[in-house]
Amino acid sequence: MTAESTAPTPRVQLVIGIVRRGEEVLLVRESLGAHGERHWSLPGGGVEDGELMHEALRRELREETGLLVGDPVRTAFLLHIDSESHPSALAVAFELDRWEGEVAPEDSDIERAAFFPVREALRLLGGLDSAVQREPVVGYLSGKVPPGTTWMYRYRDGEETLLARW
Repeated sequence: MTAESTAPTPRVQLVIGIVRRGEEVLLVRESLGAHGERHWSLPGGGVEDGELMHEALRRELREETGLLVGDPVRTAFLLHIDSESHPSALAVAFELDRWEGEVAPEDSDIERAAFFPVREALRLLGGLDSAVQREPVVGYLSGKVPPGTTWMYRYRDGEETLLARW
């Protein structure tokens, strides 16, 4: 780096957990809308410095749902998002098969956490106004997109653009 160079912008890493109970999936209700509206989504959050993704996943799900979860069993999908405010953000969704406890959110940002039949969860998630928040989740949970699919979005001037998916 030269003296004229600036420090790199910190990268955002997010983890998302998919917890099932039979034919139901766990969702949380939180502020996700463009104007702070509350929507249902999958639980998850940011990876802190010095934390590995599976550690962040356990912490975030404990905070948002009250559940103690085991390690992930598969990668559900990956999101790589580039925006002005968060260049090169990476979000990884993991499927979990071991959990214990009662659903009781500890995070004040979470209004409620509950299990929904997959069909109802898809209806609720389909109402998200952001394609980045909606398409990978709905695609995976509906079975229309295989596990491990990578989605690449760019967000500029209020427009979300899907650049690639494989």
